Amino acid sequence: MDVARKSEAFLRKAIRRPIREVRRLALDVKRLWRLWFAGRSAPYKKIFIAGCARSGTTLTQRLMGCFEDTFVHRAEAKYTQLDMLDRSESNLVVKRTDRGHMHLAKLPAAIGLIYCVRHPFDMLTSSHPESRAERRFHVTSERWLAEYEALLRLRKAQPERAIVYVRYEDMIARPDEVQERIARAFDLRPRIRFSEDAGNPIRATSLKKWERNEEYLAYLKALPAAFLARLRGFCDEFGYDMPEWANA
Repeated sequence: MDVARKSEAFLRKAIRRPIREVRRLALDVKRLWRLWFAGRSAPYKKIFIAGCARSGTTLTQRLMGCFEDTFVHRAEAKYTQLDMLDRSESNLVVKRTDRGHMHLAKLPAAIGLIYCVRHPFDMLTSSHPESRAERRFHVTSERWLAEYEALLRLRKAQPERAIVYVRYEDMIARPDEVQERIARAFDLRPRIRFSEDAGNPIRATSLKKWERNEEYLAYLKALPAAFLARLRGFCDEFGYDMPEWANA
């Protein structure tokens, strides 16, 4: 049996590797067996949420909890976590980790993808409690570029993949329309309208703060011209306007 041979291979590796890796190998074995059993029963519908930090991935994660028969994994995790979940719900949702973009191009075809986007100037001037003591803004230009290039690699590696893009701005302005679009894409049934979810973190004040803040504007205007050119390509694709000074 192919599964048995692979399991034995994992165990042989465990003998040779340091103890600190045994736990990871055990998880690999568990994932392998779960995949085998899943093939003999009704398959889960697996959905992965990706996108740069501050692009609305947490907001989208919250929205996914508004569908029936859907389990949303609370902690950020690799897409492989979808194969580790043993749930009664038919639909499983996992949100990426901060390093998830590094492996995005290898996302299995059987896993559906929701990719969150937001005006890059809003992302680049957004702070976060986890990094506030280290730097003024959470998303560095290097991080933004790495995330965007990971998306481009995915599309090159999987040109036939269907990607459900969710714009942060649309989520704020028309949350129920976004929910309906996701429902159609993955054949999901809403349990409650996202706009009626009392705990949803929709805040219109989070949009275009950089236009009203001189400090933010000064930071953005100091970004390298080559980087601004990459931002323009992103904005052209996803329907975002760039100010005149950024197009010079």
